[in-house]
Amino acid sequence: MFGIPGEVFWPTVAFGAIILLVFGAVVLLRFLPQPKSRAVNQPEREALEDLQVRLGQLDQLQERISELEERVDFAERILAKQRESEPLRLPQD
Repeated sequence: MFGIPGEVFWPTVAFGAIILLVFGAVVLLRFLPQPKSRAVNQPEREALEDLQVRLGQLDQLQERISELEERVDFAERILAKQRESEPLRLPQD
């Protein structure tokens, strides 16, 4: 076409069309209204704060449970040592 071989013309036209589409999309996006930032309303804010408080309480409870687990493990080891150190007695008739 227009004295240019088809092997060069059509890829050039396709590439030019892609460039035009990209620039057109950029211009179109500049004219669209910008999305408004989503402000959290009062009930959602209160629910979020309540959830954060409950998560903090849950973290504290998990710490207490792991502390108690360590104490129980320690007590079990002490009792096991005590039982091992007791001499075996023969049953009396």
